Amino acid sequence: MKNILQQPKTAERYRLEKFRKRAGISVVETMVALALLAFFITGSCKILFAQRKLADKSRGHYSAINIAKNRIELCRTFEFGQMNDFVEQDVMVDLSGVADIDGKFRRSTALSVVSSNIVEMVVTVEIRNRMSLDFDGENEELSTYFAEYLTEESSVGSGIGINSN
Repeated sequence: MKNILQQPKTAERYRLEKFRKRAGISVVETMVALALLAFFITGSCKILFAQRKLADKSRGHYSAINIAKNRIELCRTFEFGQMNDFVEQDVMVDLSGVADIDGKFRRSTALSVVSSNIVEMVVTVEIRNRMSLDFDGENEELSTYFAEYLTEESSVGSGIGINSN
């Protein structure tokens, strides 16, 4: 039996020669395809990691806003004269706003007097960085005003009411 390459040029010989020429090219094509696949997978992973980091940051800000809002709503349930009891500075709190030495948030509540019966409350909640575990400037701040309800007898002025003549 003669080797097929030693035979005169036939259709079968042309196919075999063509196959042998393309054998090296298919390895190169495979390597290029793998390199492209690695490139796209790397890009996809970077996008996924960036999305995860952004989602964690958004979750932290959302929680900080809720902690501040809950602090203000708690103050609304007390009398106007008890507002000074809510002043605090750099209290470590957990996700629910309860004081916790290992909390992920640091809350401060400040009051400033606007007039004799109006005060402004500012609640600032700082967010701990998950990587460095430091408070590096990320925070949320909510403010609101509280007013003492004045009756006709306690109001300043002429005491004009709805039923006055």
